[in-house]
Amino acid sequence: MKKAAFTENWTCNGTSVIVPHDAMIHEKRTADAAGGSAHGYFPGGIYTYEKKFFIPAEWKEKYLAVEFEGVYKNAEVFLNGKKLYEKPYGYVPFLVRLDENANYGEENLLTVIADNSKLPNSRWYTGSGIYRPVNLYLSERTHISYQGVKITTLSCKPAKIRIEGKLEGIDSAKEYGVRMQIQDGETTIAEKFVKVNAAQSGNEKTTAVAEIELPEARLWDEESPNLYLAKIILEEGEKILDTAEERFGIRKLSWSTKGFFVNRKATLLRGGCVHHDNGILGAASWEKSERRRVKIMKEAGFNAIRSSHNPISKAMLDACDQLGMYIIDEAFDMWLIKKNPYDYAGETFSKWWKADIAAMISKDYNHSSVVMYSVGNEITELGLADGQEQARIMTEFCHTKDHTRPVTAGINLMLATM
Repeated sequence: MKKAAFTENWTCNGTSVIVPHDAMIHEKRTADAAGGSAHGYFPGGIYTYEKKFFIPAEWKEKYLAVEFEGVYKNAEVFLNGKKLYEKPYGYVPFLVRLDENANYGEENLLTVIADNSKLPNSRWYTGSGIYRPVNLYLSERTHISYQGVKITTLSCKPAKIRIEGKLEGIDSAKEYGVRMQIQDGETTIAEKFVKVNAAQSGNEKTTAVAEIELPEARLWDEESPNLYLAKIILEEGEKILDTAEERFGIRKLSWSTKGFFVNRKATLLRGGCVHHDNGILGAASWEKSERRRVKIMKEAGFNAIRSSHNPISKAMLDACDQLGMYIIDEAFDMWLIKKNPYDYAGETFSKWWKADIAAMISKDYNHSSVVMYSVGNEITELGLADGQEQARIMTEFCHTKDHTRPVTAGINLMLATM
């Protein structure tokens, strides 16, 4: 799918803004704000973002969607007044399909409502609104799925990878081909062609799979963060229907009672916990500011980051891939028992945790820097049978989505025993 930044010409409560945008940091602080010091004494509120944009008539037969990398929180998305999607959790990306409700050849109105009015809902400064980037995706109806490419290292010596490409809108009466190229800089160092026929799967979705050996490949680790580019091309005859690109490193993890190993090398994590905000910039996630934080930690001697205490941004994932920083990506700060009156715990968690973990893993899968998942931080109910069962269920769910990485949790024994 063609991806374009969709960040300009927005308004927030009637004021022109560019996203990423933290609406909270522009509010007037008061000593009696409901969120107190954790929220920086900002009052919070309800924020209505709007963007008018023209959809050409020739897009009528296309696939059109918009991606929000993060909206805090209780996001609701509307197109021309019709509600299309909702996402309570503020820290995972989500995709909203637009083509089925678009007015073609006309101006359309995209509206996003973020409700951060009920405070306190966190133990730290959250920011408010569309604080991470927004992207527009356009493709043919037959295309490579959003986040549909998965690259897995099968072995390091010799280097061998597995590429899976999920396809949508496949016509069972037609035959397609998927060309998978591996590039090192401007040079194509390997290529494989896979024939695909939807009749094999019996529906409009199918997956193309290939295993590719790269005998001279350089491995990825903290000292040598070597990256390659996978280019996946969906073809029908001589016509190119869609193209997807993914940067990746070749590295294999293993773990046992003897330790944690990256490419068979025993590795200790010299880590720091990093929250999602950017200091005086607020919660807005800018590529340069995310890279700056990773660079500072790397120069200070750290080799690992634990995202505190929510899924990390795509920009920081890219920076960690490029600079050689290991990541423990953390899903939640609360499960069944609330830490604040209006946080994610309880009914919201029970309804949404599976979708939100799946979104985190889909975001992370091709990033070599992610070496571990954490399902929670200082979860008090781990001292109870219900909490222990929840931990088991979530860990097993993570492994169904990604069996290549271990799953852990940040456990506070004092809180659990209390």
